Amino acid sequence: MITDPLQFADFIEADGTRASGLIPIRGADIPELSIDEQAAVFDAGTLKKIDFIFFRRFSDGRSSQIAAYVIDNSDEKLNEKELAEIHWRVWLHGKAPLLYIAWPGRIDLLSCAKGPDFWQEGIEEYQYKPARKALIIAGEIAHEFDELSARRLADGTFWDEPGNRKLADYTKAAHRLLVQAVVDADEELDGKNKPILRRLLLLMVLIKYLEDRRVFPKDWFAEFRPGAQNFLEVLQGGIPDEVHNLLRSLERKFNGDVFSLEGIGQERLTKEILAEFSVVLEGKTFKKQRYLWRQFSFEHLPVEIISHLYQKFVKSDIGAVYTPPILASLLLDQVMPYEKLTGEERVLDPACGSGVFLVGAFRRLVTVWQSRNNWQLPEATTLKNMLGRSIFGIEIDRNAVDLTVFSLCLAVCDALQHDVIWKDLKFDPLRGSNLIKDDFFQVLLDSRQGKSTVLDGGFDVVLGNPPFQSSLSPAAMMIDRQARKKDTERPALPDKQIAYLFLEQSLRVLRPGGRICLIQPSGFLYGSKPEGFRSFIFRQCKIDTLLDFTSIRKLYEADAKTIAILAHADEVTDEHWIKHWTFRRTVSVQERICFELDHYDRHRVSQSQALEASQHIWRAHLLGGGRLINMALRFRDMRTLDNYLENRGWVFKEGFTVGNARSEGRFLKNKPFLPTEAFTSSGIDVTRISKVEEAHFEKPRTEEQFNPPLVLIKEIASLPIAFWDESPLAYTHEIIGIHAPLDEISQLERLYNNLKENIEFYRFSCALNGTQSLVRKATAILKRDIDQLPYPDDLSELRLSFWEKALSDDVLNYMADYVRLGQDSLLLKVSANGDHMREYSSMFIRMLGSVYKNLKASEPVYLNGLICQPFYFGESPDFSWLGEEWLPGLQKLIYDDKRHKSLRTIRVLRYYSENVFLIVKPDRLRYWIRSVAIRDADETLVLLREQGY
Repeated sequence: MITDPLQFADFIEADGTRASGLIPIRGADIPELSIDEQAAVFDAGTLKKIDFIFFRRFSDGRSSQIAAYVIDNSDEKLNEKELAEIHWRVWLHGKAPLLYIAWPGRIDLLSCAKGPDFWQEGIEEYQYKPARKALIIAGEIAHEFDELSARRLADGTFWDEPGNRKLADYTKAAHRLLVQAVVDADEELDGKNKPILRRLLLLMVLIKYLEDRRVFPKDWFAEFRPGAQNFLEVLQGGIPDEVHNLLRSLERKFNGDVFSLEGIGQERLTKEILAEFSVVLEGKTFKKQRYLWRQFSFEHLPVEIISHLYQKFVKSDIGAVYTPPILASLLLDQVMPYEKLTGEERVLDPACGSGVFLVGAFRRLVTVWQSRNNWQLPEATTLKNMLGRSIFGIEIDRNAVDLTVFSLCLAVCDALQHDVIWKDLKFDPLRGSNLIKDDFFQVLLDSRQGKSTVLDGGFDVVLGNPPFQSSLSPAAMMIDRQARKKDTERPALPDKQIAYLFLEQSLRVLRPGGRICLIQPSGFLYGSKPEGFRSFIFRQCKIDTLLDFTSIRKLYEADAKTIAILAHADEVTDEHWIKHWTFRRTVSVQERICFELDHYDRHRVSQSQALEASQHIWRAHLLGGGRLINMALRFRDMRTLDNYLENRGWVFKEGFTVGNARSEGRFLKNKPFLPTEAFTSSGIDVTRISKVEEAHFEKPRTEEQFNPPLVLIKEIASLPIAFWDESPLAYTHEIIGIHAPLDEISQLERLYNNLKENIEFYRFSCALNGTQSLVRKATAILKRDIDQLPYPDDLSELRLSFWEKALSDDVLNYMADYVRLGQDSLLLKVSANGDHMREYSSMFIRMLGSVYKNLKASEPVYLNGLICQPFYFGESPDFSWLGEEWLPGLQKLIYDDKRHKSLRTIRVLRYYSENVFLIVKPDRLRYWIRSVAIRDADETLVLLREQGY
């Protein structure tokens, strides 16, 4: 009888070996691990008493994700009080979202990705409070073990399970709560208007970090105020000279202007300011943070927390957007993969903000150095040389530069022994050498005028998140003019978007073979205006990957829609393929645990196709890819509705816009008015028709466009359409009117009937080839999207084949909502049932039927959050091995990491044996709709031929 909870939870195999991905903290065969995993193992060792680390591994260039820490407490070596304190440390550490505790006969699961379960205000001891428990009763596995299985962690389906979603709440993660507590303190101190108090607050965080890392010698603070044991107690003394003397001492000790109060406005430190500051920092007036400094310890909090303060403390006027750490890590994986680093790279962030990318890049270089030096901690001189040689940033905001200095200094401290920090460390000044307070484009101008700048020598890596704003600084205007003058084929900068100029000009400072990864507005891919500029950029460099975050809502504090471009300064060839990854909005992304990227989110485009194709190809990928691309291009090449109407000479315009122009649109006053909300897919609600009350308009167009007969189309994705011939009718700019002369009313009615009869086709066409919906606004569309609707001479061209109809249905019924809603869409909320599986199998067989007429499907097998769909050729084989008693063997087949890494990485496994092949995927409906069956069939045909079938 098996009684080991770790085995029931799939951390240990039936033969007693560890599951792939489960690595012991002590005694691990480190050389067998990748550099990122080695670093994670050593890092976890600092927490003490953690036994194992469980990795989710990828094969797409991403570092392994720390899915959980595991403590084997089957011998009850740790009591609940000790475990509660470990829970606190792991929560602060912020690296592992989960902590598994194995007891005799059960497993407890502690969440480290939400609020502090272990903390109860007013109680001085940490509390042991598991979020979930799974028991072994009489040797039988409880249902909870399935939901908590390590295999769900391995393929990322753990967070899709409804019972597990409550285990994460990013808004209450340790670093978020601490940042909010500091922001609350800043608000109480009025730091926006009292910069010296804000500066003191940041210094308090820095010095608290050094205190918690036990850097200061015993009784050091007492040298500045008798009896003081920490910085807060010196501040509470209320004597400005004591504080100044302490900061000057630290300044002399460490150098680098880190602890300076100079240049902070005109305000001077006074007794009154110190009194106000100490009251807030003592915790007496913190909002729900009376025990702030007890609950948060910088001994375990990551140094990146300083960068997190950027979103609140740095308010830039040039469209700066705070970059979440999970996104920064993903981009660093792409542009600075550990296995390709030499350790000598020169790295630039041209708009570095608070330094989140620069800190991450520096830490990677440190990790590579440690991996080559037996994981010893480097000396202070080694770190400073590395920092001075490799890390560079430009930023126009002084406060942001200050925070970058803080962050990099802490990153240096984090890589040193505590006693070494005090004994050997002196920071080199970074401002003016490595970190430049200036406009990137002004630095470019200076460099081109022969002045010595930070750009001299070029860079191996350029990365970052430049501001998004449709206005250029004077220096940017000059750079833009120079670029057009230098290359006559270079298009005008679309919408004067400064982020596009950052991308173009950052390519100019790369060394040969250098790499760039910059975040850009989604409009770079999906907008029609940037099309020419996008093609120009694609000709300038070798685009490796387009990382597309368009469908992820609230990835940033502002709800910006973005992509990231990974490119190399190499020669472009027509044979090159560009990867396009469409990341989705899932629970794990929402809670900042991991970006999910399965097989159906991975697309590719040839370099030549990327240059020639419009934005439609990217939308096709967003909606599922595969055969949608050819459909999108076919629709694009048909005669458009706009062409048809123009040839007939009919009026085709949007309705009026209220404004201030007194001479415009006076004919609209008191005309019958159709409110936009009274026009739905059911038609026009005539009971809600009123009168135009406004008298002044900006865009009334012409009086003719409001006269009958009219075909009206509303600018939303469902495309409400109506025919109106009763009287003049006014409508706003959210409705388009098509007006024909009275003697052509029959032709207008024919147009209306044609549009109405093919409305599903036109909704599909708008979703596939539109420009606004899904990307900029959820369901709104633009007039130009309706202009471009296909309207061929022969309307039979609009008829869809059986597989095209399946693709259309899935886009309208599933994929559009999937893009908009992510984890709240039907595709991720619902498991595939028997009906879904029959539709999937039927479509799959039909697609392959012309080649394999004897292909048949067997009943699906449901297994631990997965579905296994068997297919076979000819006579039905003996499928008894797929029965209940064979589930362990099937599990081993599916999860054998040595042969089938694909299930972990792309969530799709295809297994072939004799006349049988299996398709294994997660049980979410997302993987089993008919459009997916079409893509699976296309790919299976290639694979079957390769296998000789």
